[in-house]
Amino acid sequence: MKKLLRALGILAFLALVFVAGSLTYSTWRGYTQWYFRVNGQVIVNGQKTTGYLHANTNKTSLMLTRTDDSRPETYLVSLGLTKTVFDCGEWHPLRFLPLPIGDLNPPCSFFTNPAKVRDPAVTSTLQRGPRFVEFSTASGKKVRGEW
Repeated sequence: MKKLLRALGILAFLALVFVAGSLTYSTWRGYTQWYFRVNGQVIVNGQKTTGYLHANTNKTSLMLTRTDDSRPETYLVSLGLTKTVFDCGEWHPLRFLPLPIGDLNPPCSFFTNPAKVRDPAVTSTLQRGPRFVEFSTASGKKVRGEW
């Protein structure tokens, strides 16, 4: 029994080393971006919500999660030269944990199933400032993220 537990422990350790090494390699090569919680607030129609923000390490994109409805809704906003907002459908990040997102299958992109999008953003209404983003949704709500 001791040998079996020891073998399982070694296998678990090797699997952990492999996963950590893979994440390190893909981050170093630029295949994976890390999103970290940003200290800020989400405002919907002028009312503060318990929403939250995540930004990638390069500060080129922002995930804004609004929680004013029964289910959270997340939008991926480009902070770079392009003016785009993607709705993430049913997916939303965990509130406090950093999350790695690979380049092959991002959760928020034009691959998102349109049937699972509840209140899509209107990209033409996107306004960006040095410490805020603001846009309207298809239902007419005005969403603002400040950090």
